[in-house]
Amino acid sequence: MNSKLKQIIKQFLLFNTVSNNTEWQSITINENNPMVSLNNIFFTINNIEGLNQDMPWSEDHFQERINGKPINPGNEYKNWPYYKSLDNDELFRSGGKFSHNYMERYWCKGFKGIRFDYGDLNDIIERLKLNTYTRQAFLSVWHPEDQSNHGQRVPCTIGYWFNRVDDKLEVSYLIRSCDIIRHFKNDLYMTYRLLEHVSTQIGLQPGKMNVWIGNLHCFKSDLYTLNKMIK
Repeated sequence: MNSKLKQIIKQFLLFNTVSNNTEWQSITINENNPMVSLNNIFFTINNIEGLNQDMPWSEDHFQERINGKPINPGNEYKNWPYYKSLDNDELFRSGGKFSHNYMERYWCKGFKGIRFDYGDLNDIIERLKLNTYTRQAFLSVWHPEDQSNHGQRVPCTIGYWFNRVDDKLEVSYLIRSCDIIRHFKNDLYMTYRLLEHVSTQIGLQPGKMNVWIGNLHCFKSDLYTLNKMIK
């Protein structure tokens, strides 16, 4: 396991506290199995090695994310290792579609903003090709519609800021909420793969991945599994 990942998990095990939030992904949770969490986690990862992601799903879903089309619901959600254990998937797909997914947010070309059309992942890549030192290469997953109180699931990821440092491209990954058991390692893997993808398109080497997580959490019953992961 990546040493930084192990350090974050140890930090979580030492300092987590019981959360007052009674929901997980907009679903009321069992009061006998509360969430435990830790806020404002910052760390840097230098490469993709040792992330212990769920393969092949993590790579397959990454390829689905960068397919170039805003497909919803897609196919790989059914192959997620935790999919069958949740028993509440239908609640997330009203009318057969998710309230959001990464493919829709990466590829939202054609929608109108207040003054300009929405951009997508290709626009970010083209912006970097024009100026690899730009400070404006931010791929937003969180959109203004997520600020309204519409009672649906909203994205965990806020977005990705790409920034050239010397001869390498770095990414700063901002994620407001992350399940340390079911999503953490896969989110990190797919973000670094996104960095590799964008770096290749603009002719740079991938550098560091800087990560901020607003709230890292899991169910109290997951702590046993989390302890086993670092032994």
